[in-house]
Amino acid sequence: MEARLDGLRRDGWDIRAEAPSRAGWPFAAVVSYRRVAMDGAAAGVPAAWSADEVSIALRAAQPGTLLIVPSGAQRWRLAGAAWVAVTAASFELAADGARIGLSGREVVLHLPGGPVGVADLQASAVDRSLQVGLTGIEAPPFMEAGRATLDASLTRPVPAGPDPAAAAAAWRDGGGTIQVSSVSLEAGGLTVSASGGGGLDAGLQPVLDLAAQVRGHRAALDRLVQAGAVPASTAVATKAVLGLLSGRDADAPAAVRLRLADAVVSVAGFPLLRVPFLNWTPMPGQ
Repeated sequence: MEARLDGLRRDGWDIRAEAPSRAGWPFAAVVSYRRVAMDGAAAGVPAAWSADEVSIALRAAQPGTLLIVPSGAQRWRLAGAAWVAVTAASFELAADGARIGLSGREVVLHLPGGPVGVADLQASAVDRSLQVGLTGIEAPPFMEAGRATLDASLTRPVPAGPDPAAAAAAWRDGGGTIQVSSVSLEAGGLTVSASGGGGLDAGLQPVLDLAAQVRGHRAALDRLVQAGAVPASTAVATKAVLGLLSGRDADAPAAVRLRLADAVVSVAGFPLLRVPFLNWTPMPGQ
């Protein structure tokens, strides 16, 4: 177990934890750590994570799979985003060769604008490809009992290095882009399916350009207005544009272009809402 962690450290991972305790023999080798913190910036993984306690296990029945099970309070940070506190009824990360699988139940992200809950989370990463499935998404007042999927990949690996901003810039300058094979969302009568691509702009902010099919947009826009996320005038204009694109049949899907640029999401060229900028400045405790 320690040899595997040492291998991650040699690859550039910053891993810190209190002295471990051991259990499980002979059916499994289980090592538990308290106050765990991991940062993958220097390994070319622009993410950081911490947890109150983590158990790492190798089971006799699955000797090639390393199971990582965190418990207690967690914090996540992806790329230049802020730290996010996370709680979950259960969480498990399985590393099997080049494949990494993630599963979670009753996961709650405690975001500045309010909590976002996911009843079931399933994700899988192999090489530079990522597949994610979310069910039971709760983000009042925007979404209840929602579902979402993502199938995406990076065209080139992120360079390793201690400075996440420098690594991201090198990835962008080397021709790195994101290919979105498919992304979908279903919630409260709204259905969106899209594909396309994106990357990082000159300021290391995300850019996405997606060709989408949108159905059931009216009620979704009304909820955004009621929540204060979108001005009423913007919602009226967006409804009109989507209505024209879907034709006389109100139930027909509208073929639109969804774009994220300069931290603004636009629909068919109309600015709809703002999203937070990525902040690449190292934060205390990183």
